[in-house]
Amino acid sequence: MKIGVVGYSSTKFDLNLAVKMMQSAFDIFVSKNAEENIEIVSGLTNIGVPKIAYQLADRKNFITVGISAKQAFQVHCGVYPVGKQIIRGINFGDESEVFIRYIDFLIRIGGGRQSHKEVKMFIDKCASFGWQKSKRLIEYELPMFNS
Repeated sequence: MKIGVVGYSSTKFDLNLAVKMMQSAFDIFVSKNAEENIEIVSGLTNIGVPKIAYQLADRKNFITVGISAKQAFQVHCGVYPVGKQIIRGINFGDESEVFIRYIDFLIRIGGGRQSHKEVKMFIDKCASFGWQKSKRLIEYELPMFNS
């Protein structure tokens, strides 16, 4: 079971609320598929929603996978020490197709243009596989702080 996670790669949101949202989404997907190996797949960055996903995954002994472009190694926040890295392309967004092909489920917590683009790509994947979107996609809106 490969659960993709997208959302804000910043710290300008309510961290506690984001953690509760992530835990809730994990609980929904994992409870239905408890027998499978669980992989948490996100954008490799060590900040924001991806970091929350990886930290929760580590606590639960899930496999962590980072799929990103080479640009991830140039950002100030660094990369999370995931179990497996898949690097495609140079700039953020270049890896989106590989990310969507890799995952079976998707969680979005907040996020900007790239997160929403990847959700649309995932919805298209669900349609092409005959999957019920409602059983494979969880989205939470998370307001950003002004500043």
